[in-house]
Amino acid sequence: MTIWLLIRVTGFLAYFYFTWAVVAGLLRKSKVPQKRKNLLFHMHTNVGWCGLFTLIAHFLFVVADTYIDYSLLALLIPFTGDAMNVYLGLGIIASYLFVAVLCTSDVWLTKMNRTVWKWVHFMSLPAWLLALLHGLGIGTDTSRPLISLFYASSALLVIATLSYRMKKHATVVKVN
Repeated sequence: MTIWLLIRVTGFLAYFYFTWAVVAGLLRKSKVPQKRKNLLFHMHTNVGWCGLFTLIAHFLFVVADTYIDYSLLALLIPFTGDAMNVYLGLGIIASYLFVAVLCTSDVWLTKMNRTVWKWVHFMSLPAWLLALLHGLGIGTDTSRPLISLFYASSALLVIATLSYRMKKHATVVKVN
């Protein structure tokens, strides 16, 4: 396998895992039986970590790539260096947000209050959206029908799940 192919595969996989982590997290707080909530919790946690490890592999393959040859600084600080690509910057920001969400969920969870945890955890949705925009904008396969279908169906899945969650938590106010 070439580095270029590994960059693409790990990018798609990380996005796939993060999509399912977001969906499982949204469904877990919906009205589902407790047995399903436990399953969704484990899925949410495990695919989130799979996403992070795959994201790290994606980053390392980009660093190893000699064709594009981004500087390490350009890959760590959004919108800097010769790689002032907006979509690359969005991917970097998404990466930092996902790292923050995962670290505050498992690593530092006991060291923070619930309000802080919740606000950081809510960053998973903007992170996911930035990852989607990164893939759509910088991905060389975006114009391929199956890849377009992949991105469109994942976006619809997250939107539908978020809508379902918001509908289930909506408060009905009776007006006299």
